[in-house]
Amino acid sequence: MSKVPIYLQIVHSIREKIYSGEWTIGSKLPTQREMAEQFQVNRSTVITAIEILKAEGLLESKYGSGIYVVNNQWSILTATSQPNWNDISKWALHPPSDKSVQIINELETRKDIIQLSKGELGSELFPRSEIALATEKVSGKLHDFGYGDGAGDIDLRKEISKRLGKIGISTSASGILIVSGALQGIQLISQGVLKTGSTVFIESPSYLYSIYLFRSAGMKLKDISVKNNGFNIEELAKQKILKNNSVIYLNPTYHNPTSTLMPLKERNQLIKLCRYFHLPIIEDDIYRDLWIDEPAPPPLKALDTQGQVLYVGSFSKTVAAGLRIGWVVGPEVVIKRLSDLRMQIDYGSSYFSQAVVKELLASGLYDRHLAKVREGLKERRDFMLNLLDYHLSEYATWIKPKGGFFIWVTLNKNVNIRKLFKQSLNSGVLINPGFIYNDNKPSIRLSFSFPGFNEMEKGVLIIKNLLKNM
Repeated sequence: MSKVPIYLQIVHSIREKIYSGEWTIGSKLPTQREMAEQFQVNRSTVITAIEILKAEGLLESKYGSGIYVVNNQWSILTATSQPNWNDISKWALHPPSDKSVQIINELETRKDIIQLSKGELGSELFPRSEIALATEKVSGKLHDFGYGDGAGDIDLRKEISKRLGKIGISTSASGILIVSGALQGIQLISQGVLKTGSTVFIESPSYLYSIYLFRSAGMKLKDISVKNNGFNIEELAKQKILKNNSVIYLNPTYHNPTSTLMPLKERNQLIKLCRYFHLPIIEDDIYRDLWIDEPAPPPLKALDTQGQVLYVGSFSKTVAAGLRIGWVVGPEVVIKRLSDLRMQIDYGSSYFSQAVVKELLASGLYDRHLAKVREGLKERRDFMLNLLDYHLSEYATWIKPKGGFFIWVTLNKNVNIRKLFKQSLNSGVLINPGFIYNDNKPSIRLSFSFPGFNEMEKGVLIIKNLLKNM
């Protein structure tokens, strides 16, 4: 192929993807910019290749949308029995993500974009040495291992049980289920415990509005607003709550996306109210270990004396998302039910990842890492707050987060947040707009955990210039 002009190589590559069925009828092509980067050519070369394929009838432009593989005479001759997967998937039980969420997910791995959206630890905070030490020790102890029973490695569950005891949660290993991240834990609860048609009282805004987890399981979402001290308990008390047909999902500690923290007084009030209404609680507590100024109040689960709270945690935020290790704590009858469902789905989390996390906990490496992370997050948070004070104070307001990864910024009423999102992206800055979290105010979630200091400054300056011209 070296003697073939590059534009014809691109034509050949796209044809092969279409003929092999990798790109089916209705598939949207990558952008011209993405293809130019892939083939290391300028965009005019890509455009030439696309025009040839359009002339052949394989591709078609849709104004304002992109370029698609189309059903035409040529494709009918070469793939007479090809199903239209794009059309078939529209009827799937789990709907596709919001288009803006898809864009964010696709671009969060791009190194040429300033990532002010990403909810992960940056490279300077990543526990390389700790994971390397734990992996080395684990490698010397490996033995034959199979699928397990779905509940997870018993030694890891024991270590988690010890750790939870330090924050007031009393549970044995049999009351803990290991899952592949907190989202899987919540998904298992929605499928294995809750009834179809149940009402889920959920904070608004909330991270779970950016995905279809509860809705795809047939649940009805009921908004409860978020105040400066978190979940609005007074608003919940006014709702119609049906016994055995309702549940609360909330993230009371460094809430995603607002980073609010529910005080201890309100936590006790919520537990008391939920006892009165016989209302179960799903507590998402994945940011608890990421306190900056001082430890957070005890989790709701620590105040629970009647098995009312299902408690979800994870090491994805504190160690590494790629390990995919989280947990669910609940009554043994619930854990057994979820373990059974887990075996039906994927037979359990990676044994090696579980062994690495267990070693991090048992050896003290996890706590050593957390001390460095908290110090680093404080420095980054304060730097970002200073940038916002200096550059954006006339355009927005925000609250200083006491932990977690994010600063929730509420912009002036006249700001078109969708326009800001698109213009920021075109300027090389990725932000998370509030509308993906069901916020009807012009708001954005800015991450200080992932980007470097220079990137934070450059990104905030770009946002400032865009706001100036709106």
